[in-house]
Amino acid sequence: MMSTRAIARVSLLLAVFVLAGANTTAVNAQSAAAPTMKVGDRWVYDVTSGIGLSRITYQETREVTAVGAGGFMVKVTGKTAAGADFTRVEDFAGPGSLRSGALCMDEVRRYPTPLQRVSFPIAPGQRSSKWVNVVSEPGGTKGQINYSFQTRGWEKVTVPAGTFDAIRVDVLMILDDGDAFRNATNCNFTYWYSPAVRGTVRERRSAQYTEIGAFPGTFPVLSASYELASFTPGSP
Repeated sequence: MMSTRAIARVSLLLAVFVLAGANTTAVNAQSAAAPTMKVGDRWVYDVTSGIGLSRITYQETREVTAVGAGGFMVKVTGKTAAGADFTRVEDFAGPGSLRSGALCMDEVRRYPTPLQRVSFPIAPGQRSSKWVNVVSEPGGTKGQINYSFQTRGWEKVTVPAGTFDAIRVDVLMILDDGDAFRNATNCNFTYWYSPAVRGTVRERRSAQYTEIGAFPGTFPVLSASYELASFTPGSP
């Protein structure tokens, strides 16, 4: 159960972030339809990650390994926030709709009701904020997180893979890891989605939590940038 202080803090953060209620809305603007994923779709990102002077660079690969009537699977290979190699498979019910996978850092959560991370067709002016039931893996611990997003405008984005028309999406997540000594982790992401590659071309990720009690303070736990290095489309 969240404390009164935590509830008030969450309410303030969400008010600042979305300036609206929990319903998704949109304005009339250029939009992009939901992508059709194909087996073999492959994105490679140049990643810079780390806090302060402890920064590393590496490549992260995401590849669609299965597509069916019930959704699709994506194999992700990269490094954790601590620099360890990892491989995981994420399960999507549809474009932008996550059933199981990592949302903020390296933690894997399952979503009994798939988490719609963005709405398609995607267009400027969309916004949403909602509480989502989650199950942490491994272990099966149940919790609840808050997920908010707001779409901005279309931009020209230049990355190693080329220059793309992409729409900016700002995301705020409040995790379920708060306790008597610290507030829940806040994850602040901005990413640029391009229909040309059926995915993101640039991502900026940060996360931090606040200690409470005798030794208050804010502690960053994630700072990372992703730039699309290459996109290889799968088989028709």
